[in-house]
Amino acid sequence: MRIISHDFSHGEWIPSECAYGRLIEGNFALSDNLNPHLQWENLPQGTKSLVLACIDPDVPTDRQALNADGEIPAEQPRRDFVHWLVWDIAPSVTGVQKGEASEGDEKSGKRFARPIGVEAINDYSSADEIHRGYDGPCPPGFDARLHGYEFRIYALDIETLDLPDTARWSEVSVKMAPHVIGMASIQGIYSLNSRLQK
Repeated sequence: MRIISHDFSHGEWIPSECAYGRLIEGNFALSDNLNPHLQWENLPQGTKSLVLACIDPDVPTDRQALNADGEIPAEQPRRDFVHWLVWDIAPSVTGVQKGEASEGDEKSGKRFARPIGVEAINDYSSADEIHRGYDGPCPPGFDARLHGYEFRIYALDIETLDLPDTARWSEVSVKMAPHVIGMASIQGIYSLNSRLQK
């Protein structure tokens, strides 16, 4: 089982058009926020559904704890941040095209041009605003750590997780855990710290 992207190779930079934020002449600007192309193959025998997730495990736990350089230290403890989560994807679906999950009406939460599963609320959501579907990288510009974004595909031996579309990663990961029969991932890196630009 493997997952690949035409937009970046494992361990390489994610294109800025696939991010929520970008730098233009050293200044922050909103970006195109297009999901990258992803393709998966060689699913295990017995796969009945898939779960797709994009998780950044490098999010600071304390944005106020800056070092003498005014940066969040790279060694600060980190936590997961969910950028994208879709479950109950049929095994006949073999990937998504670039930008395919970035279309539709933001308010209604219909982000996929063609629905392929249950699109979850992502961690950009707050009490005032709900975000569904893909929202790309936008790490703090004063973070000393390069962020690694893990695009994961899980093969499950059940057709549905039978969860509401309000379920979060904590619930989905627990519910799917006993049913995972395969997993593949690809990681891209990104930063808005001008010191860390390639």
